[in-house]
Amino acid sequence: MADLSANLISQLQATLGKMEVALGAISEAITWIDGDGKVQWSNTAFDRLINRQGFEVLGAKLLELLPLQSRDQNLSSADRPLSRVLQGQIYTTGIYEYRQADKTLVLEISTDRIQLKGETSAVLVIRNITERQRTEEELAQSEAKFLSLIQNSSDLVVILETDGTIRYASPSHERILGYKPGELIGKNAFEFIHPEDVSRVLNKFQESMEDARKILYVEFRFKHKDDSWSFLESIANNLLGDPSVGAMVINTRDLTERKRVETQLLHNAFHDQLTTLPNRALFMECLRRAVEHTKRHDDYLFAVLFIDLDRFKVINDSLGHPFGDRLLIEIAGRLKACLRPGDTVARLGGDEFTVLLEDMKDVSDAVRVAERIQAKLRLHFELGGRKVFTTASIGIALSLTNYDQPEAALRDADIAMYRAKALGKARHEIFSLGMHTHAVELLQLETDLRLAIERQEFRLHYQPIVSLKTGCITGFEALLRWQHPQRGLVSPADFIPVAEETGLILPIGQWVLHEACRQLRVWQLQFISHPPLTISVNMSGKQFSQPALVKQISQTLQQTNLDAHSLKLEITESILMDNSESAIAMLSKLKAMNVQLYMDDFGTGYSSLSYLHRFPIARLKIDSSFVSTVDIDGEHSTIVQTIIALAHNLGMDVTAEGIEGAGQLIKLRKLGCEYGQGYFFSKPVDSKAAGALLARSFTCYETELVEAF
Repeated sequence: MADLSANLISQLQATLGKMEVALGAISEAITWIDGDGKVQWSNTAFDRLINRQGFEVLGAKLLELLPLQSRDQNLSSADRPLSRVLQGQIYTTGIYEYRQADKTLVLEISTDRIQLKGETSAVLVIRNITERQRTEEELAQSEAKFLSLIQNSSDLVVILETDGTIRYASPSHERILGYKPGELIGKNAFEFIHPEDVSRVLNKFQESMEDARKILYVEFRFKHKDDSWSFLESIANNLLGDPSVGAMVINTRDLTERKRVETQLLHNAFHDQLTTLPNRALFMECLRRAVEHTKRHDDYLFAVLFIDLDRFKVINDSLGHPFGDRLLIEIAGRLKACLRPGDTVARLGGDEFTVLLEDMKDVSDAVRVAERIQAKLRLHFELGGRKVFTTASIGIALSLTNYDQPEAALRDADIAMYRAKALGKARHEIFSLGMHTHAVELLQLETDLRLAIERQEFRLHYQPIVSLKTGCITGFEALLRWQHPQRGLVSPADFIPVAEETGLILPIGQWVLHEACRQLRVWQLQFISHPPLTISVNMSGKQFSQPALVKQISQTLQQTNLDAHSLKLEITESILMDNSESAIAMLSKLKAMNVQLYMDDFGTGYSSLSYLHRFPIARLKIDSSFVSTVDIDGEHSTIVQTIIALAHNLGMDVTAEGIEGAGQLIKLRKLGCEYGQGYFFSKPVDSKAAGALLARSFTCYETELVEAF
């Protein structure tokens, strides 16, 4: 019996030893405490957790070895649940924090009560869940962020069943589409899609369900709660194979504002912002379609009307651009009122409008529309309490010309419009091939004119200005000539208007000024006279309006070493009257330089008598139209006499232009005219011939004067 007991005890000890080894190898920390909370046994993992040796642990109070802080906000420490176990509670579990020197661990502690031989003790199993807790917290934070993103996203998120039923709708639906999520959940999404878009969206949806790898985008219209249509773009994500979702997730963004902006930009690209009429681009597209239609249908007729307002610049400059803009808006309205619904009116820019009349019954329809437009525009406009009048010049191009390109039709209408302006404005003209030929000639003339500056084809001719008292040459008027390599000598009447229109008059005028001053200085040094010879140079309107004119003249005088008093600038009445105040300021600056100013062609332009005394003019030049019959026409003689008297009363001299006969010379001298020029003395000649005249004129024109009297 004793041997049996010894054997059992030996086996029990061996088993306990094995159990202790096994418990020591477990990763969880395990400890056994008595009813006083003192450690009776612990495994290696527990000793390692508190960084103590086993002998230091035995008999020590657990909460001194392992000071714990409960994560339960209702419990200040770990002693209460432990006490409850020791006092009768069978089992507890909790999450606690254990602060070590360099870190804080999160521990999950399970406590079981043991009742042995009337004594109460407890076993604690402690798991280090720090890493698990961190992972769970990160996951929770990530989920919270994701949820927040969805809840506050500017995009729409929906989860759809395979039949299109809405399982989930993000809160952003209410802000973007007006629906609360609850108003959408359970309904079929395709019921809200525009009927014209449903088929296309369904196809994309089906395609995405069949192939989860495809990421498909689709644009469509979705009914807003207010019954308007919103433009959306969706991307479908097939998560049918994801057990956590098992549905289609649709991310959608609102394109409504972008579409509105695109529509507005498209409208702006093809419409004039001021009048809202179609612009050149849209008009040319309409005209292109009309041209193509005529190629397929011989009986199809159309016409292009090119409309340019007369005197619009005067209105714009005098009343200001806001008034000008309002006038253009009013004109646009009247033009639309003159047309049929199928016709097109456009604003090309500035004060230019075009009309496309399509499917006309007869070419006379275009003339009737042009007449109707002119009648409408002749009626006065009320602008800010002012009555404003304007007219229009209209060019008409008919499809009978068989155009291949829309640009050609617009070009011909433009040419016809310029023809209407040339014939007096406020009228219409139908394009003819002769007009095109003339336009081509003008274009070639402009091209040749530009080349003429580079090739130095311009020449100056000089017509002498003679003192009617002494018969001596006192100076010359410099007159521009163009020696064209093919056309020969081109009349200024043919090329000066083109030079004015293209702006080439500025470099040409500068060359004239410099060359005339240079040549005069040569003559002054060669033919010394008292007072010195002078040179008269004509100034165009564009030249006179240059801000840098005074500086240019000053530089020219310095470069040619010519005294300013020897230079005479001839300016017409119309130039001075176009802007009298600025003209007075410019003339005053020139006079301050000692440059003398002549008024050319006096009596043929504006009636400037009321302003004449304000202009610092030194001499009036009587136009040849009055001089030609001064000796035989009593009326013209009276006019000339009046001009001479007026000039003398204002302290001015007078030059008579176009003297061709002795009778005219006698009459002018009797009337007190100081100077004259014309074929009676000499036609305009080149510099060499003018030099010869100067050499001869030292005997003056005494013989001619004697014979005249």
